[in-house]
Amino acid sequence: MLKPSANIVDCPYSSRYALVAAVAKRARQIAQEAEDAHQILIQKPVELAVRDFVEHRCIIVEPDPDALEEEEEDMVQEPEEAAAEAGEEAPAEAPEEPAE
Repeated sequence: MLKPSANIVDCPYSSRYALVAAVAKRARQIAQEAEDAHQILIQKPVELAVRDFVEHRCIIVEPDPDALEEEEEDMVQEPEEAAAEAGEEAPAEAPEEPAE
């Protein structure tokens, strides 16, 4: 089994998780491209994907953590505010049914 080291990528922000996810995504792309072209791969797609990262043909681009926090803050709104922006009334509580 191929066990690439996390230091093969020269990106100071990349984590081991990011490397694994990126290699897996690239390996799926390689396999799909070979299938579409009706080619038989001699080497495994994961080996080819790791080589792409080692030879800097692919890079890992991670989102900016500050930008993610701003997006999350924008998405979090009170139900009344979200309903007002959508032009709807705020959802009312459902009346309780009498117990029989």
